[in-house]
Amino acid sequence: MRSSEDPAALVDLLYEIAGDADAPANSRLSAIKEILDRTVGKGAMLGGGEQKPEPVEIVFRIVDARSDTT
Repeated sequence: MRSSEDPAALVDLLYEIAGDADAPANSRLSAIKEILDRTVGKGAMLGGGEQKPEPVEIVFRIVDARSDTT
Protein backbone atom coordinates (compact mmCIF):
# COMPACT_ATOMS: atom_id res chain seq x y z
CA MET A 1 0.00 0.00 0.00
CA ARG A 2 1.34 3.44 -0.92
CA SER A 3 1.55 6.01 1.87
CA SER A 4 -0.84 8.28 -0.05
CA GLU A 5 -3.51 5.60 0.37
CA ASP A 6 -3.04 5.28 4.13
CA PRO A 7 -5.51 7.66 5.86
CA ALA A 8 -3.67 7.52 9.18
CA ALA A 9 -0.40 8.54 7.53
CA LEU A 10 -2.11 11.43 5.74
CA VAL A 11 -3.66 12.71 8.97
CA ASP A 12 -0.29 12.43 10.72
CA LEU A 13 1.25 14.46 7.91
CA LEU A 14 -1.42 17.15 8.28
CA TYR A 15 -0.75 17.41 12.02
CA GLU A 16 2.98 17.60 11.35
CA ILE A 17 2.52 20.47 8.88
CA ALA A 18 0.07 22.30 11.17
CA GLY A 19 2.53 22.13 14.07
CA ASP A 20 5.67 23.05 12.12
CA ALA A 21 6.67 26.58 13.15
CA ASP A 22 9.02 26.78 10.16
CA ALA A 23 6.32 25.91 7.60
CA PRO A 24 4.76 28.78 5.64
CA ALA A 25 1.65 30.19 7.28
CA ASN A 26 -0.51 29.30 4.26
CA SER A 27 0.57 25.66 4.46
CA ARG A 28 -0.18 25.53 8.19
CA LEU A 29 -3.60 27.09 7.71
CA SER A 30 -4.40 24.72 4.85
CA ALA A 31 -3.44 21.74 7.02
CA ILE A 32 -5.61 23.01 9.88
CA LYS A 33 -8.53 23.57 7.50
CA GLU A 34 -8.19 20.04 6.14
CA ILE A 35 -8.05 18.56 9.64
CA LEU A 36 -11.21 20.47 10.59
CA ASP A 37 -12.98 19.51 7.35
CA ARG A 38 -12.24 15.85 8.01
CA THR A 39 -13.60 16.03 11.57
CA VAL A 40 -15.93 18.82 12.66
CA GLY A 41 -16.77 20.12 9.18
CA LYS A 42 -17.82 16.75 7.86
CA GLY A 43 -20.24 16.17 10.70
CA ALA A 44 -18.33 13.58 12.72
CA MET A 45 -20.18 13.31 16.00
CA LEU A 46 -18.61 12.19 19.23
CA GLY A 47 -20.51 9.33 20.75
CA GLY A 48 -21.67 8.05 17.37
CA GLY A 49 -25.24 9.26 17.71
CA GLU A 50 -27.28 11.43 15.39
CA GLN A 51 -27.32 15.03 16.53
CA LYS A 52 -28.97 18.17 15.28
CA PRO A 53 -26.38 20.28 13.43
CA GLU A 54 -25.37 23.29 15.48
CA PRO A 55 -22.85 26.07 14.91
CA VAL A 56 -19.35 25.28 16.11
CA GLU A 57 -16.93 27.99 17.14
CA ILE A 58 -13.29 27.07 16.73
CA VAL A 59 -10.60 29.43 17.94
CA PHE A 60 -6.93 28.81 17.32
CA ARG A 61 -3.77 30.84 17.58
CA ILE A 62 -0.67 30.49 15.47
CA VAL A 63 2.46 31.18 17.49
CA ASP A 64 5.72 32.06 15.82
CA ALA A 65 8.36 30.47 18.04
CA ARG A 66 11.02 32.69 16.48
CA SER A 67 9.43 35.79 18.03
CA ASP A 68 9.10 34.33 21.52
CA THR A 69 9.64 37.17 23.98
CA THR A 70 9.56 35.12 27.17
